[in-house]
Amino acid sequence: MKYWQTYQNAVTTTFAYRGNLVLHLLTVGLNILMACFMWLAVYRFSGSDNIAGIGANQMIVYLIVVNVLALIFSANPIFTLSSLIRSGNLSVMLLRPINYFRQSFWTYLGQATPYLVVYGLAIGLVSPIFHQGWVYVFGSLLLLGVTYGMYFLLISLISLTSFWLIQVWPLRPVLSALFLLLGGQAFPLQILPHAWQWLTLNPFALAGNQLTLLLLGKLSQSQLWLATGTAVGWLLLAAILLKIVWRRGIRSFEGVGG
Repeated sequence: MKYWQTYQNAVTTTFAYRGNLVLHLLTVGLNILMACFMWLAVYRFSGSDNIAGIGANQMIVYLIVVNVLALIFSANPIFTLSSLIRSGNLSVMLLRPINYFRQSFWTYLGQATPYLVVYGLAIGLVSPIFHQGWVYVFGSLLLLGVTYGMYFLLISLISLTSFWLIQVWPLRPVLSALFLLLGGQAFPLQILPHAWQWLTLNPFALAGNQLTLLLLGKLSQSQLWLATGTAVGWLLLAAILLKIVWRRGIRSFEGVGG
């Protein structure tokens, strides 16, 4: 119940600052328009109506969805933990009868809820997922859940650098660039040469490229299970490293005024 309250507070806060939300969406919308114009020009001047198995109309949908996913899979936990460490308020969090990472997860989920609703509606209204059987539907939901948990643990692991770095804000453009290139936000990773197709299974690609292809119905059942298994592997690795690095970080933390 205490974590559910955390989730509700995060959702309420997100909608309370409607100006920030609208401005953020407008910025993302402009980025999507620019990307759409670029790819439509590529289709026009290449003389091809299909690139990596994706038509022009589907490419527009791809760009919209992958940019929505970039909002869902944010890097906010990094800067939250950094603020707590720099102010010394992490000591207060550690004294409370709650698990910091569980609370952080529910906050993370609450902040992403508006965008998750958009993605869910897109799956329900335009995605062919529900036409491929209940096994595929179950696998799709499992992939989405595991990927979300995996990405949260990955970002939480990266956030632990706050114990040793004075400023972590330079990580924001780095992570944005990684999602842009490795996550498939700039282009579908399927257009890469065959020798580079392993990049489609990196954590950023699972959160961006693969979940977008899932919505478009471009993932076969074997690819779906491969992506899910890979996401589970990344999740377990991130969980193990998170536990190890957290212990070391806590030992180096000096408390209030640290």
